[in-house]
Amino acid sequence: MPEINPDGEQQTGESSSGQADNADYVLGQPAPEGEAVDDSWFEDAVFLGDSRTEGLQLYSGITTGTFFWEWGMSVFKVDDTGHRKVVVNGEKMTLMEALSTGTWNKVYIMLGINDLGYPAQSYQEALAEVVDQVREIQSDAVIYLQTMPPVNESLAQANGIAYYINNENVKAFNDAITQVAQEKQVVLLDTASCLTDSQGQLPADMSSDGVHFKKAGYQTWLEYLKCHTVSQEAYQAAVEAA
Repeated sequence: MPEINPDGEQQTGESSSGQADNADYVLGQPAPEGEAVDDSWFEDAVFLGDSRTEGLQLYSGITTGTFFWEWGMSVFKVDDTGHRKVVVNGEKMTLMEALSTGTWNKVYIMLGINDLGYPAQSYQEALAEVVDQVREIQSDAVIYLQTMPPVNESLAQANGIAYYINNENVKAFNDAITQVAQEKQVVLLDTASCLTDSQGQLPADMSSDGVHFKKAGYQTWLEYLKCHTVSQEAYQAAVEAA
């Protein structure tokens, strides 16, 4: 039964933005589905990624949030001073340098599609270091690690995509992402689930080349993010409970 507040109104367990409080959320587990938030939720969010994160910014319809991305971005290049390609106010920076230019309450990370040629263990170790760096730079932020949507292997092959960008490797990397989320005690988002068909592939009608998405794919990704959120209070409670 809903609780009654001092004004005689029912307490629904929802915040004023419509986002569920998720008071019992356990870090490292997939964030539960809740009522969709609106774009104001992302006003204090920063998205870190590669060309697919660029697509989320450009084609999903999102109207708020900060995006730091670069084509070909890799977990091994986030702080490589020889790879200063993220442009902030006209200055070229590494991904971590860009993250240091402001303060955000939410950090969304999706990296790995460009790393699929590496062993999954090497990727996992590097991703864990990325999370440590993000936590050091944005110490009060809720950190979201996103699993990678699969590729459409037929389309990827037809478009000359590298042979190692395949779903066997994507699965191994997603297992690594899950392990890092559990080890580092951050929010896990099973983003892959919203862009996977019954054959375990990226739906052909949502992909332009087998790897990147069409507009509908980016919109589906955004809707997933809107329905899978964890409040700052729930996150902090989960940290303290861990």
